[in-house]
Amino acid sequence: MEFTLDKFNGIIIDPATAPHDADSFNAELSEITEFSKQNNKGIIWISLPISLSHLIPVATELGFVFHNCLEDEITLIHKSEIVEFVPFIPTHTLGAGALITNEHNQVLMINEHGMTGYKLPGGHIELGEGIEESVVRETLEETGIEATFISVVGMATRHPYQFGKSNLYFICHLIAQTQEIAIQDTDEIAEAKWVDVEEYINNPDSYPFNRQLVGSLIGKQGLELTQLEGNSGPTHKPEIFFSQN
Repeated sequence: MEFTLDKFNGIIIDPATAPHDADSFNAELSEITEFSKQNNKGIIWISLPISLSHLIPVATELGFVFHNCLEDEITLIHKSEIVEFVPFIPTHTLGAGALITNEHNQVLMINEHGMTGYKLPGGHIELGEGIEESVVRETLEETGIEATFISVVGMATRHPYQFGKSNLYFICHLIAQTQEIAIQDTDEIAEAKWVDVEEYINNPDSYPFNRQLVGSLIGKQGLELTQLEGNSGPTHKPEIFFSQN
């Protein structure tokens, strides 16, 4: 199997060069672990696609352990004795909610099937998706409202959330470009509507968290998307949020 050496004294195996039969994989992976030992390397990384999942027991027999997993791929690592810390273990899921008001002092709310009360439109930020893209997309899917992202006005964390991981929730201020509600995701969303702000804040049937965030964050400026000079190359950051106050 082919591999590269990373700048952290580790080894990254190219899974495209992995043999499909277990015996050959065992022999070649054993050679790499021996190379790592002889050259005082730290961590060996290998990401196996689901089509090679039958090789996972071979890797674990050689001392590899699970690091992270996607729908169609699992990453395993082999730690040498000199390694105490392994970076980049995913710890959080990300979500974003859209705080949108109109000229009639109304706030946009949704009700999901099976839930009581109303909350902000929004949902999970998908892999590779930015905060702005995610919250605009979720708003359109759940309400049919086209909106423009303005800023991040709040954040909240929750632990545990799912499968022992934490959740980080961004509350975003958006401006509606359309007013007519036309739910696209009818499997998830039972109702979407514009609600008078004061009515929502004072409605005991609404969740306290949502009532308080609406009451506290409407009109706040928050963190706006910022373009910085020199933000390019390997360290390029797709989204940068700075306070404008």
